[in-house]
Amino acid sequence: MVSHHIRSSSYPSNSYPIVDQLEEQLCRLRSCQAASTSSVTSKLTGLEDLYKCADQFLQLPLNQKTVCQTQNKNWVEEVLNGSLRLLDICATSRDALVQSKERLQDIQSVVRRRCSDEIDTSNEVVEYLKTRKTSKKIIKKCLKDIKEVDRTNETNATESMLTEVQALTVDVFKSLLSYISGSQKGSWSFSKLVIQRSEKETEASISEFEVVDATLELMISQKKKVNVDKSQIVKLESEVQEIDEVLTCLYRHLVRTRATLLNVLSN
Repeated sequence: MVSHHIRSSSYPSNSYPIVDQLEEQLCRLRSCQAASTSSVTSKLTGLEDLYKCADQFLQLPLNQKTVCQTQNKNWVEEVLNGSLRLLDICATSRDALVQSKERLQDIQSVVRRRCSDEIDTSNEVVEYLKTRKTSKKIIKKCLKDIKEVDRTNETNATESMLTEVQALTVDVFKSLLSYISGSQKGSWSFSKLVIQRSEKETEASISEFEVVDATLELMISQKKKVNVDKSQIVKLESEVQEIDEVLTCLYRHLVRTRATLLNVLSN
């Protein structure tokens, strides 16, 4: 996705420091998104900070006037439809996380009741994998339906800035969905994951979902007990909780920004 800046002479830095802050947040998040070592949580936190600035950006009288009086109806329709799509993606991601977390807690409960770290092909494991399979199908469809933001219809700096915010949001959400589905690097076997971990590849490059999924799928396919590193499940559950908390806050910011935009357009 090509990103660009348009600084209008209508945005004097001394009068509107929020413009500089928004551009700084955009630049920072683009760098975070491009870095292979950046975690999903750090990207989502950066996105939350970006929307805090975007909402303040929309509060500027100059921008409210520009948006309210715009003749670019295609842009208005696209940005409003885009905001709804982003809310849907955020809700889909949260649903997948919550369901996975519940199934992980069930598995941990089974492990704690045993003296060893071995778990058999219990109903809890089967249910977890079923949940993951369903989530992957939903996420795959969601990724397929995600549309790139049209950047060709902008007529002023305000439209360009808001379009760029949405475009970067789509990019981050695509990374999030790929991480949750465990499809960042395609289909991984358990042995490949072990090799990658032994080579000390950066943690951000391999989804914790992939690690746990591969371990449990191996157990089911071979129909035998497998030594499960309980720390893997604990780490994944902790990560799921962390991502969900950030997503909850981000969802509120997405709603607030959409409401602000609708209020501006209704005036």
